[in-house]
Parts: sequence; structure tokens; C-alpha cells
Amino acid sequence: MSLKTLRVELLISIAFLSTFGCAANSSDKVHAGESSTEPSSSRATADSSFAFTESDLAAYEKGLTQEIALVRAARERANNARTPQARVAAVQEEWEAATIPGGAEAAGLPIERYQKVRKAVNHVLETLDFQGKIDGPLEIDPEHASTEMKQCLSRDAFAELSSASAAALHARMATLVPIWVRYIKLTALNG
Repeated sequence: MSLKTLRVELLISIAFLSTFGCAANSSDKVHAGESSTEPSSSRATADSSFAFTESDLAAYEKGLTQEIALVRAARERANNARTPQARVAAVQEEWEAATIPGGAEAAGLPIERYQKVRKAVNHVLETLDFQGKIDGPLEIDPEHASTEMKQCLSRDAFAELSSASAAALHARMATLVPIWVRYIKLTALNG
């Protein structure tokens, strides 16, 4: 395993743990701090139980495609920047905080709804990828994963979704997964 792969796995694991409630315990090698006083498992349930529709998923697809274009454009500006300040500004334009508004606009959704759809769908796709059920770039070393993380990844990735949301997502997997994989490779793997 290369150092770059290990770094990416560590960063993704930290994000996954803190965002989706598979919080690391004190014996884990990776510790994820909470950004809220609400327990992570409560946040995970609230985030993943958000109901979305088929039209939300069509919008998410458009939005994530736009985010990919925004990241690529920002990366091009960074590569051509003449000053360190211009390079830093361009790199910051690659961050989610900068691309999500453009994604929401392309999706035709209010930013808050787009973020909720994005977060719920990404949670499912990340889980499926870590489980090896989709062909994505994310990996986790089960030998070093906490018991809680192993339990989290042994669950059905769709279980926390409403039946209508799960059915809608199942129906669009063939089109959403490749776009999501491109986005993850571009942003997490700096591809």
C-alpha cells in the first residue's frame, strides 16, 4: 500500500466516522472529534433518514456533474496561477464549500435541500464502496478498523433510508455511481 493510498484512506475514514456516526472509540488509531453536542449516531440517523425523491436524484446528478466541472476549472486556474495567493485562492475554489452552491444551482434545488440529498446519497455510496459492493476508489483495512466501524459497515447501506428513497436510489445506481466515483477520485484522490 502506498503512502498516498494510506493517507487517503485515513482522511476518508476520519470523514466517514465523524460524518456518519460510526464514531471511533478511544482504542482506535483514528479519532474523530464531534463538531456538535448531538451524539453522532443521532446525527447519522437524522441525516440518512432524510427522504429524497427520484427528481432529487436527477437534480443531484446534475449538481455533482457541475461540481466536477467546478473542481476541474479551479484546478486549471491553480495550475496556471502566477502567484502563490492566486494559487491558494484557486485551490480553495475546489473545496465543497465553494462547489456546493454551484452544484445546487445546476440541480435547480435550494442549497439546503441539495446538501441534504448529497449527504444522504454520499453516505450510502461511501458505505457501499467501503463494503466493496460498488467499484469505487474507497478502501478500508478491516484489520485496523474499530469494532464499531466494522458493525457500521456490516449493515445494509440502504437500511436507514425510507423505502421510497431506497427504491429511487436503487433505480439510479447505474448512472449515479460513475459520476460519484469521478467526483471522489477527483477530490479525495486529487485525480
